[in-house]
Amino acid sequence: MRRLTVTRIVLLPLFALLLTACEMAHEHALEPHQRLMPGESLSELILPGLDREDLEISQLKGKVVVLNVWATWCPPCRRELPSLQRLGERLDSERFAVLGLSVDDDKHHPREYLIDREIELISYIDLDMSIASQLGAQVFPDTYLIGVDGRLLMNIEGEREWDSPQVIVALEAAYRGDYTLLQGIKHQDMRD
Repeated sequence: MRRLTVTRIVLLPLFALLLTACEMAHEHALEPHQRLMPGESLSELILPGLDREDLEISQLKGKVVVLNVWATWCPPCRRELPSLQRLGERLDSERFAVLGLSVDDDKHHPREYLIDREIELISYIDLDMSIASQLGAQVFPDTYLIGVDGRLLMNIEGEREWDSPQVIVALEAAYRGDYTLLQGIKHQDMRD
């Protein structure tokens, strides 16, 4: 009986991740790349515009940035986009930026998807997945929380409810320099 319990404890989190994240399909697979670690600078990162100018992350210095890497072919990505939009609407735009980075290989797909669903999330495009590779993304959605100094605070793989009170409180604390509550976002249970 104990062995069965241990197996459940190990397999249950893996199963939950599979339900909330998309692994890259073979045709979308990236060359292995080391994942960025907390504390590494993203100031040099340039996001190519989808329907806007390119953006250098350094232009957002002084803001906490929520950068969500997603794709139209990823069901958990599509499910969480409305909560990201609501998060962006609820946070003070002087202190926070909520951005989407599509890894679709054609600008048409994410553009039409966002228009059709009336999602007005500020969005960028990574047509060749070079940025996703630079970040070390292997599962989508993959969200990067970037501090006011342009350094990575943490990345979060899989779907989340981004506009939950818990997330908003954690991001507000992160803006003030308190990163302890961010772990709660990383371990958020999507079944709540």
